[in-house]
Amino acid sequence: MSIEDIIESWDQEERILDREHLAMKNWLSGFSCSKCVHLNEDNVSCDAFPDVIPEDIIAGVFDHRKPFPGDHGILFEPKE
Repeated sequence: MSIEDIIESWDQEERILDREHLAMKNWLSGFSCSKCVHLNEDNVSCDAFPDVIPEDIIAGVFDHRKPFPGDHGILFEPKE
């Protein structure tokens, strides 16, 4: 294994950890698709994304209390 391979694997691990950290931060702040009034019964689609919720949103990496391309202006709203 070359030094370039090692550095690339570290970079990949760091990107994964950054995504996981962001997802946890968003979840702790109250954002989760499972807590949204717009989530459909299939748990993979919603009013904003009737086909399928984008991976970054459903994984919690992107906080959908902010606009996301293609969301038709429908944002996260917590269930009562």
